[in-house]
Amino acid sequence: MNSQISKLIDKHDLGMFADLIEAAIQPAIHLSKVDSQESAIGASRIGGLPDVPADFQWVLWQNRPLSFLAQIDCADLQGFDSAKYLPNSGMLYFFYDEIEQPWGFDPSDRGSSAIIYHPSTENLIPSSLPEGADIDSGWLFTSYALKFREVLSLPSYDSLAFEQMSIPQDRIDDYVNLIEDMKELIAANEPMHQMLGHSSNIQGDMQLECQLTSHGIHCDDASGYNSPIAKDQAAGASDWLLLLQLDSDDDVEMMWGDVGMLYFWIRKSSLQSKRFDEAWTILQCS
Repeated sequence: MNSQISKLIDKHDLGMFADLIEAAIQPAIHLSKVDSQESAIGASRIGGLPDVPADFQWVLWQNRPLSFLAQIDCADLQGFDSAKYLPNSGMLYFFYDEIEQPWGFDPSDRGSSAIIYHPSTENLIPSSLPEGADIDSGWLFTSYALKFREVLSLPSYDSLAFEQMSIPQDRIDDYVNLIEDMKELIAANEPMHQMLGHSSNIQGDMQLECQLTSHGIHCDDASGYNSPIAKDQAAGASDWLLLLQLDSDDDVEMMWGDVGMLYFWIRKSSLQSKRFDEAWTILQCS
């Protein structure tokens, strides 16, 4: 186990659960903005406009273009343990309806976000502003180049993965404090932009929500979770992996709800097969 995490476990008197905590650790990739707002064509980037193939068609939802969030050159992630299911090369593009900001608990939210994979980073050109883009309403984000580093992540206390750790209820506060110290260790004053690993939950577990909502079950109240269909589908919740987590970020002018986060989830099998159209997106805030 990482020596710094071991020290934090001891700090919070969780040594008797050290094996459980160690087993739950997952590698993740932290995304940091590069100071320069200029980046080469095809470079990994958050905000701005994407670099796209000549035949690119802008993603629309409800007759308006989705906001571009980020482009990730998969080659930049090679060598990270957590990236083993990602393509070795090519570009991942992430889009979302920044204007309406759907929460993702309604099956009808499908189409309000998109992930597009293009297998080559050759011959890309800067995209022009699409027709209908409402830049006066925060549609366009400030552009920054990205750099990546591998970090370690732990399950949020309100996640399925934490439930499986069987840490007693009377020690949850200590575990929450451990998580907060780990975040400080990983990101310090940076936003928690992250790929893969455990998500930083704000309003509870998302794996079950992804599983149910993607199967047509409305999850804005308990009735959806308690329906007979939901009980049949619940076993598949653990198949969902966090692909990308974007924090609210003043530099980029991203604000998800009330200082929340945006999460792109995908099943492991869908990721391995590059079926990015099967992903699901959830917004959470306090």
